[in-house]
Amino acid sequence: MFAVVVTIKAVSGKADDMIKALENNARHSRQEESCLKWEWSRHVDDPDKFAIYELYTDREAFLAHKASEHFAHWVEESTPCIEEKVAGQYDVTDPDVR
Repeated sequence: MFAVVVTIKAVSGKADDMIKALENNARHSRQEESCLKWEWSRHVDDPDKFAIYELYTDREAFLAHKASEHFAHWVEESTPCIEEKVAGQYDVTDPDVR
């Protein structure tokens, strides 16, 4: 499995627009067969800070996700809202298989 973890600091006053972009991306990403999990969270103490956790079957599935039309729409919709973004890609070495 392949995981992507993203933290985003929204531009002040753009949190609602960021939420709309996150919800649109989540809705489409969750429909991808190779996307095992796609969730976003809002920081409890900083309403302008968000986190995304994505889980795919493998790295190729994530690359296909990034090549999708809805990902291009996410980039277009979210970019004006982002003050800072940090993303990391990880091979899942100890999956939770409950």
